[in-house]
Amino acid sequence: MKTKCLLIMIVCAVLFYYPYHAFAAATDYFTAAFSSAAAYPGETVRITLSTHASTLMESELPAAFRTQVSYDSTRLHLLRVETTEQIQSGAFQYYDDGEYVTGVYACDGLSAPKLNGDCIRFVFSVAENADPGTTNVTVQVDQTADWNERLLPQYDRNTNLSFFIKPALSQNASLQKLVPSTGKLKPEFSPDVAEYDLRVGADISTVKFQANAEDGGTVRINRQTLQRAGETTEIVVTVTAEDKKSKSQYLIRVNRAESLGSTDSESKADKLPSSSVSGKQSSSKNAAEKITSSQKSRSTSSSKSSNSKSASSKSTKTSVKSTSSKSTSSMKEDLEEKTEPTMVHANGTRNLYIVGGQSDSLPIWIMAICVMALTTLVGYNLWNRKGKQ
Repeated sequence: MKTKCLLIMIVCAVLFYYPYHAFAAATDYFTAAFSSAAAYPGETVRITLSTHASTLMESELPAAFRTQVSYDSTRLHLLRVETTEQIQSGAFQYYDDGEYVTGVYACDGLSAPKLNGDCIRFVFSVAENADPGTTNVTVQVDQTADWNERLLPQYDRNTNLSFFIKPALSQNASLQKLVPSTGKLKPEFSPDVAEYDLRVGADISTVKFQANAEDGGTVRINRQTLQRAGETTEIVVTVTAEDKKSKSQYLIRVNRAESLGSTDSESKADKLPSSSVSGKQSSSKNAAEKITSSQKSRSTSSSKSSNSKSASSKSTKTSVKSTSSKSTSSMKEDLEEKTEPTMVHANGTRNLYIVGGQSDSLPIWIMAICVMALTTLVGYNLWNRKGKQ
């Protein structure tokens, strides 16, 4: 009785163990998954086929298999198929007929390699005109065989995948609203009008805009500060569409009024009578003529004095008396003409100064000494001449 019970338990254990092992191998060896759960039209999506051979023995390793990916060609377009370093070069070959991608793997060498991790990637692009919603893809792996060409049906796998196609991004790069913080746009704002004028007062130095884009676009304004009063500032509003590709620009010319101070000074300058200006000019000319005439008279007097001095030096050679008298008279003239230092312009580049005494006439005792000295010299000269004769 005990022996029968023991045999029954062994048989039950074997029966339960084998199906479980086969089911685990069938569900765990091949797996397939999308790289993302959703995508926009025009974006790229990948389906990755992975293997999990870490728990398998060498005799259980697949050496060949076939995979087939079915897809909706109106929504997806196959771009390429990529293999990782685990797949030997040339070991995987595929072809695409627009609805199915069929590939065959067959290893080469002395034994089947132990594949573990990502092996094959199917790269698709979402069609630009794809309708938003869920799309389904089926990944099938079958005809799995070991190195001895023995089929391993427990590794065959059929996986249904799905991902969501998002609505296409908007290409609208238009403004929905444009309101300045001060003033009023001319013409009135319209999404189809690209240029505007805006007038502000002279005391306004900055202008801000409330700008909203259509369909989730983004707005960028290049500046807020204005140029000086009386000048025009160009402000550019750039709109980028939701797809990040389409762009448009709006131009606002901000005319800042002139300040009151500058306008008053300009108006006063314009109102000045021409007669007053001409009068000032004539008076300045008269003053210049007076200065020129006085300079000429002074230069003439100085030239006369120099001529008288030269004449007196010549007369001393002929007679001592005449020389002494002329020199005395020339000294008197020089003393009378000596005045305060006067600046004379010569040809506009040099200054000539005539320096005289500090008083209008010399003291009498100085004149007497000079006369006595001259008389003594004349008498001494006459005495010497008589002695020589």
